[in-house]
Amino acid sequence: MFFGGIGYNGFMSAFAIILAGGTGTRLHNKEPKQFLEIGGRALLEICLQRFQDHEGIDGIVLVCPREHRSRAEKIAAIFSKVTRVLAGGMTRQESSLAGVQAVPRGVENVLIHDAARALVPHAVISRVLEKLAGEKAVMAALPVADTVVRLDEAARVMAVLDRSKLELAQTPQGFRLEVIQQAHQMAVAEGFTAASDDCSLVLRYNLAPIATVPGDPGNIKITVAQDLVLAEAILKNCNK
Repeated sequence: MFFGGIGYNGFMSAFAIILAGGTGTRLHNKEPKQFLEIGGRALLEICLQRFQDHEGIDGIVLVCPREHRSRAEKIAAIFSKVTRVLAGGMTRQESSLAGVQAVPRGVENVLIHDAARALVPHAVISRVLEKLAGEKAVMAALPVADTVVRLDEAARVMAVLDRSKLELAQTPQGFRLEVIQQAHQMAVAEGFTAASDDCSLVLRYNLAPIATVPGDPGNIKITVAQDLVLAEAILKNCNK
């Protein structure tokens, strides 16, 4: 299948890669967090719906833990844009690589998103897609509201950082497909496996500058139990 050509608002075709490998350890819940429910729906379902409903997304690749693949497939089956459901690797980087390798021939852009940010607004997805019209790598980010300090090994403050030059990274992160493919290929060749996100790989190999677009305070990463309460409130008070 060929996906090349002009798509959303005159921009290039785009796939979303959804990384749903969370275990819920810090939630102190035996249930993997992507299957926890808020508002009567699993976080994974809510996340997939956000990308299914966006007119700029041509298809979705879902990456999940091998042991929960059949469960994820049942959720994914209700979304017509999901083209593949894959078993991920031992790390986020390995899972991202699996997703990148599964994107069909001819797709120009990819958005890589953590399912733990299930409430990503339509507008954030749009901003990343629109920025990719003129950039090779894009990150959604938020200004830092609190003072940030750097500590030494004894947990003593060594420096107070200039927060005007700091931002909090969010997903989705967007890339020209060939750029993120090359980044992962170079990491495999090097044997590097410790990337915390995909933009860090692009920076590691100096493949492209990372442009930023405004994220959203509601695009929270669900990590601890309190985040579920906050997510419920966000879902209740915001449509998208």
